[in-house]
Amino acid sequence: MKHYPYGILEPAGIPEIADGVLDEFFQIIKQLKIGACLAYGLCLGFIRDGAYIEGDNDLDVVVVSNGEEKIKLTDALKKNGFNQGRSFSSPYNNTHFHKDRILVDIYFREPKGFYSNFDSVQYKGKAYPTPGPVREYLTSCYANWEIKEDKATRYYG
Repeated sequence: MKHYPYGILEPAGIPEIADGVLDEFFQIIKQLKIGACLAYGLCLGFIRDGAYIEGDNDLDVVVVSNGEEKIKLTDALKKNGFNQGRSFSSPYNNTHFHKDRILVDIYFREPKGFYSNFDSVQYKGKAYPTPGPVREYLTSCYANWEIKEDKATRYYG
């Protein structure tokens, strides 16, 4: 069973709101000239299903960071109404932000491997960056990621 901290809701249940939060996040990233991409369950859902995964409780993103970017991004997100939640140290190195009952789980990574060159996915007419090469990335995360299992046993992202 997934945990739903901060009073959040599933993005799949309120996709219009989730879309707005995701777009606002990437607008801030663009303004700051910081590299970022979809990750984990969000990337899987957009690539495999063309949608958010039912049961997934967050929007997973990777921010390519050497340390300074994390401070700039945190400040910008707060100025734009995102609320900071918990931060987790190594090996996860991620921080929760939430807005409009949508959780954005930001993983900070060095610009190497899948995060050195981005691919992209189209979702509702917009291009979103993904780790590259995205199919290899998803295989490394989920092995048989192309197989969508039934609701009772499906991976939730």
